[in-house]
Amino acid sequence: MTDQSSARIGIVTGETTPDLTEDGQALQTELRNRGLLTEPVLWTDSTVEWDSFDAVLVRSCWEYHTQLDAFQNWLDRIENADVVLLNSANTIRWNHHKFYLRDLEQRGVSILPTTWIERSTEIDLRTVLEDNGWQEVAVKPAVGTRSARIWRTSLDEARDHQQRFEDLVSSSDVLVQQFAPEIDNGERSLVFFEGSFSHATRQLPAADDFRAHPNYGGSSEPYEPPREIVEQAAAVLEAAGKELGISPINFPYARVDGVERGSEFLLMELELIEPYLSLDAGNNAVTAFADAIEANLSRHATARRD
Repeated sequence: MTDQSSARIGIVTGETTPDLTEDGQALQTELRNRGLLTEPVLWTDSTVEWDSFDAVLVRSCWEYHTQLDAFQNWLDRIENADVVLLNSANTIRWNHHKFYLRDLEQRGVSILPTTWIERSTEIDLRTVLEDNGWQEVAVKPAVGTRSARIWRTSLDEARDHQQRFEDLVSSSDVLVQQFAPEIDNGERSLVFFEGSFSHATRQLPAADDFRAHPNYGGSSEPYEPPREIVEQAAAVLEAAGKELGISPINFPYARVDGVERGSEFLLMELELIEPYLSLDAGNNAVTAFADAIEANLSRHATARRD
């Protein structure tokens, strides 16, 4: 790796935002102001010479789940090149499949009550609800981004949705989660850089939907979480670090999504691949993110010298 002050960084994006999001552009400007050479690069571009970069920062490759084999092969290429990947390939491989939530639950993290269904399992949806005593659930594929293919059903509707359920299970591992009515009051998204809390937003679903993502009419607003919620979200990163055998300081960025049930934070997603970080919602968030990137590059450089 070259001297950090002249490091060349590829900011990885996808076909939806080839020129980076506003967040990505703000980060690129900050890194360039520090003398770092940065450029947006499509992970799907077969002409890219990845070993020409010192570091590759994964940011907005939101389509990866539709080309998962190609994405896994891309991770292999990066890992085999002399390139620092942020977040790491091991982290991304673990985080891309939502059964990571089961790993975190086993480490003491509070999540929504969930039934884990492996691909091609023959199972009756209504029976899942009856056995758990659930009236409403959200059905989610284990691999996906931006709330794709997530839908809601109830005990009364489950029979009518059985074929839809079978179609999903035939092609994917699936999570069936007890529906959390707290989502009507907003999903909380807490952003961390190197394991330290930066800022948070509240994602509100549209009046006629339950998904807080803007693709479905959701909106976002700044949010000041209580101290106990920040501590519980930070504990999620500690648990993830233990699962992966690393310190949370090795996550240059992370977004912890969940709902508040009283004073308890219930994890819905831990986003370590391509989360939108709402950098404009935090004081000095762009600066903090750039600091985290530089610190990670410095640690990698030191480790290589040692």
